[in-house]
Amino acid sequence: MRALAYFLVILFFIIGLTSFYFGVKKKGRGIFLICLYVFFLIYTAAVGVFYAHYVPDSSPDESAHIAYVYYLRETGEIIPHFENMHIFNNVVMKWSEEPNYEYQTSLVNYLCHPPLYYHIMRLAGGFAPTESDVVMTIHKMQLRYFSMGIALIGIGIMLYIGYSRLPKQRPWLHLIYAVTVTNIPMLAYELCAVTNDALALVTSAICILGLIRFCEGKRNVGTYMLIAAGISASLLTKLTAAMLCIFMALIVLIVSMIKERSLKSLICKEFLFSIPVYAIAAIYYVLVYQRYGTIHPSLELICSKEYFENTIYYVSEAHRVSYSFNEYLSYYFERFFLSWSGIESIHRFMKTYTYSLTAIPFELLWVLPVLVFAPIVRKKADALSLPILAGWISCVLTFIYQLKSAYGTYITRGYLGGFASRYYLPFIPILALSLALIFVSLLIENGFNADTEEIKVNGTIATFGKRMLYNHLIYLSGLGYAALLFYGNFPFFLLHFAS
Repeated sequence: MRALAYFLVILFFIIGLTSFYFGVKKKGRGIFLICLYVFFLIYTAAVGVFYAHYVPDSSPDESAHIAYVYYLRETGEIIPHFENMHIFNNVVMKWSEEPNYEYQTSLVNYLCHPPLYYHIMRLAGGFAPTESDVVMTIHKMQLRYFSMGIALIGIGIMLYIGYSRLPKQRPWLHLIYAVTVTNIPMLAYELCAVTNDALALVTSAICILGLIRFCEGKRNVGTYMLIAAGISASLLTKLTAAMLCIFMALIVLIVSMIKERSLKSLICKEFLFSIPVYAIAAIYYVLVYQRYGTIHPSLELICSKEYFENTIYYVSEAHRVSYSFNEYLSYYFERFFLSWSGIESIHRFMKTYTYSLTAIPFELLWVLPVLVFAPIVRKKADALSLPILAGWISCVLTFIYQLKSAYGTYITRGYLGGFASRYYLPFIPILALSLALIFVSLLIENGFNADTEEIKVNGTIATFGKRMLYNHLIYLSGLGYAALLFYGNFPFFLLHFAS
């Protein structure tokens, strides 16, 4: 494992040096950029496959997700009756050599997510009946690989955003972007499990792409349909992803109308064509509200006895940890950022400290987008500045909501969870774009034309040399930052946790 980790680090620096080479050489630059993005897509898939085999039963919720798919497969319901869904036992039945699992009809499934992901997962198959009415043969790897395929579509769209929007003349910027998108540790780890986070990557990426096109002035039917499909599909997949998309869309829309002093971006025929797409999600929530009296049913609501007796979300008062508000904030932020720079699930593969060298680069991704407010960065970002800032503010607003909800749950039920940073993986393209554009804004004009490979010296030779040296320091800083992100993901796991 150590040899593999060292090989990957060396390979990264080879790619980094190659990106600088094609920064000054035009011939082959386009092919290199395509290969760069394809490599990181394949690399992410390969790491996901590794985790799927190396860390079996890695997700505490996977059996519940699989049971949700099974319930829809058996009943054919469009909108499930959540109170009738049960869960599979995580443990294989001892009496069989087949991957047989008991469907525990005495326990209600605690997942009440919207059903779009699970309807798509029905296409994966993976279930076979046995002699018993409550035992099924489940081919988990078949389900996992199908779910992974869904997630890779989302990652592919994210990578396309960087490929199509960042300047082709600077391949090292694309390296920074691709590394940032694909090397948040929980991303590849999530690929190895059956989870609706996979589809959230797709739906959010579609919405982000649509909003970027909107800010670029490409306000045709296709753009409005991308935004509508992203928001509506997110609402039918995962509410956290939907919040991120809705907040971002509202900020973009409001700011655009204020800047343009017009309602044209909202009241136009292109938007009207997209309304039926929003209606699909609206109909779902109306029907759910009519049935349960809320748009987001929970186990606590539909089966309070199961909630209080059989889940980790309620802690008896005798076993609760007592925190003051400030102590809770310290605990929450530490756990949130450690789970952002590491892996937290059934198994915890975490950095030791939130301020360690391998953790800080991941945490800074949450802070750096604020620099896009600076005029020099905003000028370089151009049309991307609004979607980046809107996306980042959306993340902050959702984070505040998540913190408030988690603290309320701690106070009323004693549960110390609710800090999952993986909820923000769908918006990693926003953080990656901001990082890349911050680096490019730090560069100064030194007379080099990447399209013609010509150098025009403006001013004295000494001034030209200083500018060249300064720009190379920025290049190396960008490479160093990307290297820390790359190393802090899979190579770090191989060196510190893999046997």
